[in-house]
Amino acid sequence: MNMKKNLLAFLYHAMLAAGITGYTLAAEDTLPSLIVAPFSGDTTAIQYWQPALGQGLSEMLITEMGKLNKFQVLESTQLGTLMDEIKLGEDGWVQQDEKVEKGGFAAADFMLTAKVTRFGNKQTKVGLGGFVPGSLGNLGLKQTTADVRIDWRLVDAATRKIIKTGSATAAQKGTGFDVGVNVTGHGGGIGFDNKEFMDSALGKATVTALNQITEDVRAFSLPESGRRKQKANAASQQAAAAQAAAQAARATPGKVLAVAGKDAVIVSLGSKLGFKVGDKLDLYETVDIKDASGAVVFSEEKLIGEVILQTVQADRSKASYSGNAEVKPGWVVKAK
Repeated sequence: MNMKKNLLAFLYHAMLAAGITGYTLAAEDTLPSLIVAPFSGDTTAIQYWQPALGQGLSEMLITEMGKLNKFQVLESTQLGTLMDEIKLGEDGWVQQDEKVEKGGFAAADFMLTAKVTRFGNKQTKVGLGGFVPGSLGNLGLKQTTADVRIDWRLVDAATRKIIKTGSATAAQKGTGFDVGVNVTGHGGGIGFDNKEFMDSALGKATVTALNQITEDVRAFSLPESGRRKQKANAASQQAAAAQAAAQAARATPGKVLAVAGKDAVIVSLGSKLGFKVGDKLDLYETVDIKDASGAVVFSEEKLIGEVILQTVQADRSKASYSGNAEVKPGWVVKAK
């Protein structure tokens, strides 16, 4: 037994080292996220309905949705427990570097919600033939027919738009299951882990109805969620703003700071403004018009040629010039 445990542990760590687990998580992150809301019930048709029934049924459907590999299914029925874990950290009961931070929950792309309109048993009595009437009283066999109907909706969580609706119905004959006795306040006996429920007519009808929902959702082609569209639009706007800022920065004119030769023209434009080696800049001679006192009253720029950036630093660059003019400090350079 110990050798088997050690072997399993070795294989698990080998998978981690190979990055298999990381690959799986990365793949799951690309799936749209889903929450399954606790089912509601038609209390006029189901007099014994209680929230525990809805929670138990939703937990069964969560299990089935998780098998589809169509969604990243998010926890929705035990949020209180998760929030309690966060509060333990906030109250100082958990080490600071170990606590769960508020604000880390994943957001839902879609919500699956449902209402149960039929959920119960109907008993009929079948008499046993071949007996003398009255000799055994009301001797007979009780036969139970379970009837389940679940109306469901798939909703875009960001827009509240209903993108898919359906109804699942099922009837099954078999043994009875007393919902009132077997259901507690926490999901009770409604679930895959309750053998009595699963073996009963009601349990089998429930599973059939949930399977119908699962198959309908499996076959449905999901649109891009509103949340992902919003994120894509925000990213696009951010990229456009960054591009506009970069273009504006590149449009900023620079000056010739120093000239040590045709291959050493130092200009005041660098990588901070988006320039790189090989970029070409227009070179302008600055022509100043002065008044009688020598004050500059008007300046204009005269295109002389171009320089090519050879070495680029953050806020300045060294460029080369191949023209015939004598380049002077103070001249202007602009991105082409």
